[in-house]
This record gives sequence, C-alpha cells and structure tokens, in this order.
Amino acid sequence: MLKQLKIFFACDLHGSTMCFKKYLNALQVYNVDVGILSGDLCGKFVIPIVLRSDGSYECRYMGEKIITKDKERLKEVERKFETMGAYYAYLTEEDFKALLEEGKTIEGRIDEKVKGITLSSGKTEELFEEKVVERLRKWLEYANEYLKRTNKKVYITPGNDDLPIVDEIIKQYESEHIIFADLKVNDIGGYEMASLSWSNPTPWGTPRETSEDNLRKIISNIVQKITNMETAIFQFHVPPKDTLLDQAPKLDEKLRPSADRTVGVGSVAVREAIERYQPLLGLHGHIHESRGFQKLGKTYIFNPGSEYTEGILKGVRVVLEEGKFKAYQFTSG
Repeated sequence: MLKQLKIFFACDLHGSTMCFKKYLNALQVYNVDVGILSGDLCGKFVIPIVLRSDGSYECRYMGEKIITKDKERLKEVERKFETMGAYYAYLTEEDFKALLEEGKTIEGRIDEKVKGITLSSGKTEELFEEKVVERLRKWLEYANEYLKRTNKKVYITPGNDDLPIVDEIIKQYESEHIIFADLKVNDIGGYEMASLSWSNPTPWGTPRETSEDNLRKIISNIVQKITNMETAIFQFHVPPKDTLLDQAPKLDEKLRPSADRTVGVGSVAVREAIERYQPLLGLHGHIHESRGFQKLGKTYIFNPGSEYTEGILKGVRVVLEEGKFKAYQFTSG
C-alpha cells in the first residue's frame, strides 16, 4: 500500500468536452496519483444545424434562433454546444423532416419522457448513438495522448444514463493510462475499489437502471471479491438513499421539479451495502445538485456534484494515508 494516495474524483460530465479536458488537467493541477471518473459520460440531446435552401444554416441555442452563412460563426456555435454537453448534427431540410416524421422531438430522451413519448429504435435514436460514439472516441484519443505525457492513470466507470455501447468504446481505448472499471474490483495503490454504473429506477427510464433487489445482487457479486473492507472504496454512481448526497427536487405528476421541496432519490441497496460492509470510502454522483460529504457509520461518502451545462468542473480531491482517511477538498472551476 502506498504510504499516501491522492485521488481526484469527478462525475456527470454529460458530454461536456470542456469539463472532460478540465478533468484531465486537474490531475496535474491538484497533484494527484490517480483519477477516478464516474458516469454519466453521455450528453442528453442532439441539436440540429439545418442547411437551408439559400445556403444558410439554422439552429437554436438557449432559446435563440441562429441563422448564418459564416463558417466562423458556426465554429463558435459548435464550441458552445460542446461546452454545455450538447451534440450537434448538420442536416439537410429533408433529413430533418424525416426525423420529425418519426413523431419524436430530436432534443433528448429526458425531453421525450416529459412529453409522454418513449424513444424507440429509429433514425432519431441512431443519430443520438452516432454522436455519442463520435464524441467519446475523440475524448479517449485525446486522453490517451494527454495521460501519456503526464504519466497519469484514470479509472472510468459509466453511469445510468450511458448507452450500453459506451462500455465497448472505452474498452477499445484501454491502456496503461485508461482503465475500464465497471463491475470490477481494481487495486489502486493497495486500496481495492469496487465500481458500479447501475442505479435504482428513475422517472426517466435511463439505460442502466434496475430494481433494488437486482442492485443488491449486483453489488454482492462485486464486493465479494474484496479482501479488506476496512480499506475498500465503493465507487458506485448512485448515492445511498436519504443522505446529503441524494437530495433532488421533488417532481409532480408531470415531472416538473419543485422549487422548495427535495426528496432522497438514492439507492436503498447502496445504503444497505455501505452500512453492512463499512468500506473506507464511498464515491458517488448521479444527483447533480446534491454536492456533499458525510459519514455513514465508519464510511466517508462524497458526491462532488455537477454543473456541466456551464462548462464548470466540480470535483473532490481525497487523500488516503496508510489505510486511513486523511483529508478532502471540494474543487470547482
């Protein structure tokens, strides 16, 4: 075991290229030994940039309609979309019309759920997956080169909002610097880290959610490989139920968030596992607005939160020393 292990943990980047690059840079800035990056990696929607008959392009950004023939202006728009985690697609008017004829709005799965529409297989979902893969490949190519230069290592676990294909893409870019961690126990400087992408059910019907009973089975299968719980790390994307880490706005019957009421939406199974096994450290995400730290029994648990739509990277630097929790620092920038 390393005498001292310095970790930088962040999560819920949701397609923001700026946040991803800031994350890699943070490994140097905060002088850590290892990076741990938890999902969700996928963005939530695709913005169409439509080529009109007069040769101009039309799109919408934050409620603003943009019509331009200026290539530099389009590059600026692309950068803004990537910063906020949005995907974009250049489409002809005919291609855009064909997508709309599917009866689904193009701007995201959460939007579909609010409107009472369920996305099934079709051109809209195919385009979304294409853009997810395209951006993730760019990220991982960049990361491998960057991490080689800085001699850093990052353990990556998807989250409940990540498409199944995300696993395959990360595995294709695995190296001595990028490690796919989901559903495994990895040794990190002598500390055993169990990682889990799945969550309990959400209102949004995301790709990696399951019942609490099944989560119990998945967690049990992973953590039984740990030899020393006293120095173990549970890096589970979903936080434990009814803690400072899982408080989200209460939703009404139309899935509209309350302005003044919150509810614990974390996992009962995750809480039970932490209370039963009492690992040294719990690293969680999932609930963007619930940045926080507390102890659950003997376990120190964290959620760094997320402000990816603003291009702001939220993180936490944790120091472990000789098998004990030493210190932490929340970061933002």
